[in-house]
Amino acid sequence: MWKNVRLLFSKELLGAVRDRRTLILTVIFPLIFYPLILSVMGRFNEAERIRLESLTPAILLVDQSEDATFQSELNQSDAFYWLGEDSVESGLEALQNKEGNLLMVVSKESGGEGVGLDVTLYYDQSDQFAFAAAEQVRGFLGSYLKRVVDDKLGELGVDYESLSPPMTIDTIDVATGESIGRMIMSRLLPYFMVLAILTGAMGLGAEITAGEKERSTIATLLVSQLTRTEIVLGKFLTVLTVSLVSSLLSAVGLLIGVRFFGGGLSPTGAGGAVFSLDLSAFGWMLVVLVPLAVILAALVIIVGSYARSQKEASMFLLPIYMVIVLVGMISMTGSVTFEGARYLIPVANALYALQAIILGDAALQNLFYTLIANVVSGAVLIAVAVQLFKREAVLFRS
Repeated sequence: MWKNVRLLFSKELLGAVRDRRTLILTVIFPLIFYPLILSVMGRFNEAERIRLESLTPAILLVDQSEDATFQSELNQSDAFYWLGEDSVESGLEALQNKEGNLLMVVSKESGGEGVGLDVTLYYDQSDQFAFAAAEQVRGFLGSYLKRVVDDKLGELGVDYESLSPPMTIDTIDVATGESIGRMIMSRLLPYFMVLAILTGAMGLGAEITAGEKERSTIATLLVSQLTRTEIVLGKFLTVLTVSLVSSLLSAVGLLIGVRFFGGGLSPTGAGGAVFSLDLSAFGWMLVVLVPLAVILAALVIIVGSYARSQKEASMFLLPIYMVIVLVGMISMTGSVTFEGARYLIPVANALYALQAIILGDAALQNLFYTLIANVVSGAVLIAVAVQLFKREAVLFRS
């Protein structure tokens, strides 16, 4: 049996290598496209960061404090320029009309000159320019408060610098090129590797199943000495091999992109983002990827065997593709936490397991759940594909 499977596998794989479309999608695309797209993303992120840092925001100001000291400080500030508004209502209307990046309302009920101010900031947190403007205004207000307190203490003969502050807070960024690289890759690598498995399987799988049915060449294969089980396993192994190669080459392309262009993708703009995997982590990634590739390859074989044409197969595979994309995007955002029994959910468990392996905090229990769920699912799907291929009514449906 396995001799015949190997012969069909060799034939299909040779045909896939000779097919330029498969070669481009499996080899050239991930090794060139992924480094290129990371380079473009990094450059855009860096340009956007520089533009935000050089932004001089327009502040809509409703000043009800009548505080001369505050007015003087406002006029001397070069962090922003301000536009006066008569009321909060008119200021909010102007803010909605994009006449300014932020609305600042200042009032005062008590306190001496320069102090006792009540400041309210209105801005759209989904607008990155407004968020940057709010940070600049907060910085201005903090500096203003320090200067006013300094002047008040000077009038009392007390040196501000001589006072011990009630609390000092320092923030130190301990991120390294390695940690930045791991952070970036934990979000990107699992998603793109799984996507590469599916796209590699879809392109070739539909061609060697539904495509052969459409060209009527599958009849020749069915009357050969090969059994239906051997045919399915041979085609399945071909799709599995191509999809895994596509996934691994996608990982190589992403690693190259992060090593050379990853710094521009980090939130702090730190350069030199690097990433490396030790042999154990790489081994665990392969252990997680193979059962996942089995599931997706078997799904493609099932759909291709059922479809009457390659176009119909592509249509049936589109919902599967969209579900994988949706799950992958959710995993990239980090909005869903995977623990315990959730790792029994096929496909999604592999994405989160790969993230944990890259970050170095994968739990053996979670990896065990992932393998059990995906191995069982893959075996069931292969069995379904074999049974489906044995049914003439399905294979030659019109």
